[in-house]
Amino acid sequence: MSRGNILVSVIIGSFIGALLGVLFAPDKGENTRKQIAKKSDEYGDLVKTELDDFVKTMRKKYESALNDTEEIISKGKAKAEELRNEVKKAMK
Repeated sequence: MSRGNILVSVIIGSFIGALLGVLFAPDKGENTRKQIAKKSDEYGDLVKTELDDFVKTMRKKYESALNDTEEIISKGKAKAEELRNEVKKAMK
């Protein structure tokens, strides 16, 4: 299981546990709703932060792969040009 899947599972499980704990707590409905809203905001912020981190990581990996690909293409073109020049010399 990947780190991202584990993290999402933990967040969802924590949210469900907190929600059930608040719902079954002996408290007024107004207080319960406030607690649910507070926890929802906290977990929403946590999910947003983790998603932002994930997107940044993926963007870095994409840019790295793109740079590597461009470097490979450049080296391939240079090698092809080198071989073409050798062939021309050999034909003379």
